[in-house]
Amino acid sequence: DWAQQALERGSELHVPAARCLTAVAGPDDLPQIVEAARSGPEGARCAALHYLAEAGEPVVLDLIEAAAVSPSRTVAHTAIAAFERMTGDDAVERARRWAHRPDALGASAAGVLACRGTAQDAPQVLGALREAVRGDGPDAPRLWTLVDGAGRLGIACAAPVLRHVYRETSSSHLRGRAARALAATDPSFATGFAVECLWDCEETTREVAALHAETGDIRVAERLRRLAADPAEEAEVQTAVRSRIGPDASAV
Repeated sequence: DWAQQALERGSELHVPAARCLTAVAGPDDLPQIVEAARSGPEGARCAALHYLAEAGEPVVLDLIEAAAVSPSRTVAHTAIAAFERMTGDDAVERARRWAHRPDALGASAAGVLACRGTAQDAPQVLGALREAVRGDGPDAPRLWTLVDGAGRLGIACAAPVLRHVYRETSSSHLRGRAARALAATDPSFATGFAVECLWDCEETTREVAALHAETGDIRVAERLRRLAADPAEEAEVQTAVRSRIGPDASAV
């Protein structure tokens, strides 16, 4: 009740309400919680969906599917967020069914597959990656997860899209993620973007570059020496550099 009252006052307290349910609810309360998730007032419905997802109750997936198309944006958003937190095999299987949907639940499902899917899910992740770039451009928020997923799954044919994201995004953090994914998918990365990444403003991107850039390139050799000798450089970058050139930078 207090989750609903808070929502009516303009505050969203369904997450703490769900935690309270976790602390006090027993097996006998499950039918009432399921009913609240199916047709309760907004606040109660959100709290119940969150609780059931955290508990991994199988029935919650059908409830999430119904809530995701609710006219209430709060309910729909909560349902999708609850699904994204689920880590079980059932959630991954359902994501495979939902990934083709042209709505927010479909986009969420593609993100779940990017994070927790297997090689069989590569076509869905690649399709979602291409669609995100076409539909929302190289700065789309959902690209972060999809770019990571392309690298995690080693989707080689994603390399052209990843190169586009790397070149066009205005986010230095997303550019770094694209570089990491390219290192796992693009055979030309070591002699191409990895060289450029050695001068990137983000230390994590410089670290990726130091691990992969082709040391036969004179520019790379010189840059690695400078990174190794720079007292202001991040420790992770210098560790990556020394893994390529050894403790003595003159070995390059």
